[in-house]
Amino acid sequence: MDIIRITPTDDRYTVREALRRTTEARVLLVLPWDVTRGWTLPLDFQVLRREVARRGLEAAWAISDPELRPLTREVGFKVFPSEEAAQAYLEKHGAFPPLRADRTPERPRRPLWAEEPRRPRFKWGQHRPAWLWGIEGTVLLAVLLVVVGMGAMVVPSAAVTVVPQSKAYSLIVPISVDPQAESVDLQRGVIPATRIGDEFEAYAETGTTGRGYSVSGRAHGTVLLTNLLGQDYRVPAGTVVRTSAGSYPVRFITTQDVTIPAFGQSPVPVQAMEEGPQGNVGAYQVNLVEGVAGFAVRVTNPDPISGAENQAVAVVSQADRDRVWKLAAAQVMAKAYNALQSEQYLQPGEFLPRQTMAVQAVPKQAYTHLVGEKSDTLGLSLRLLVTAQKVKVADVQAVAYHKLAEELPPGYVLTDASFEYGESAEEDVGPGAFTFYVKAYGYATAKLDVSEATKLIAGKPRAEAVKVLEETYELARPPQVTISPSWFPRLPFSEVRIQMRCLRAHGQR
Repeated sequence: MDIIRITPTDDRYTVREALRRTTEARVLLVLPWDVTRGWTLPLDFQVLRREVARRGLEAAWAISDPELRPLTREVGFKVFPSEEAAQAYLEKHGAFPPLRADRTPERPRRPLWAEEPRRPRFKWGQHRPAWLWGIEGTVLLAVLLVVVGMGAMVVPSAAVTVVPQSKAYSLIVPISVDPQAESVDLQRGVIPATRIGDEFEAYAETGTTGRGYSVSGRAHGTVLLTNLLGQDYRVPAGTVVRTSAGSYPVRFITTQDVTIPAFGQSPVPVQAMEEGPQGNVGAYQVNLVEGVAGFAVRVTNPDPISGAENQAVAVVSQADRDRVWKLAAAQVMAKAYNALQSEQYLQPGEFLPRQTMAVQAVPKQAYTHLVGEKSDTLGLSLRLLVTAQKVKVADVQAVAYHKLAEELPPGYVLTDASFEYGESAEEDVGPGAFTFYVKAYGYATAKLDVSEATKLIAGKPRAEAVKVLEETYELARPPQVTISPSWFPRLPFSEVRIQMRCLRAHGQR
């Protein structure tokens, strides 16, 4: 089945030309939502109906706009709401329903006041001379001969199915994009482009790989408090004791309450007030009590106080900043590529080659940590001004189609083409700002003029007609000729009574 998808640039005449060039017996015409403008008149569909009837095609429509479907049904086509619905119908029934016959206007009724027409009566009583009977017999015989001749011309019909030889070929076409170009240059393979762009932002995070040293933990131990009074004395938790030796005293706080008996001693746990190895002190270095308690008790540390040390920790390095910048930039470019392909930036029939994307400016970059700062992770909020070049699909296909036509085998016509978009060229190989490749697939069919072929076989016997077609054209298989009525020995003399169909050779690639 041949699927003809109608684009905004098509009208009833371009679609009729597509119907004339199709080689399939079954055709589905697809009219999308965005192509409803210009298809609001019954004449648009009547022109196509006449071409479908002339070619004897099996045709149906897939129309998304429900307001246009009644126009198509009135003409006689089978209409489906979508291409999938048409495919489902085809799988279930095996064929589209035939076109409905045109509606003919009813004959006007005779007014009530009109009189019945009088029919003349023929009188048989009169005697006719013999020469008159001879003339009438001759005329009657001539009329019979004419009727028989006309019957031989009109009554017989024939259906001829031919399958021209087909060939498939492909080639890689370089497409050069030039933003300064105003139109497509088919010879040089250059197409114009339009720059688009906007600012996009993303956030990325990565683990740090730098290494540094950091103080970890507080020194802790036990001090011995001595009561100088003749009564019990309570020392609350949080009392500060310190060393007196050195230029910078090391201070500790008690971590629990303790009651010292009169003139007695009691141990109490302490912890350095600051982190770091400076809290590690030797035995008998703690000897002062701060505050009011210093008048009632004395302090010393029979054992060393330790526990604080330097440890290797993760810090931010310049390599981490470079890596997280690349991650954030990749996310921004991916977000920009998806956003720039939306309807806000691209019109129908346009596409955006990824290779054209470029960073024009860096309006914002904010790191979560500085180089050398202690952290297990580094984050970056990055905003970039990204631009790209958009091109029209029709321009790309026009260049690729032109190159396919130049490589067409002699004696063949290009009947179908498809395209795959590839990567950009690593080197500057084209005349434009950049170049990317398109792989073009062409399907060529041997030339066969239906009108000429019909003239060649009109009025010939079946075997002779088959031989003429095989000797004149390149065919994939012998033509099929069906004459109706089957007893008639020749194809009709009238070319109008011969219906010829050209089908594509399946399985040839």
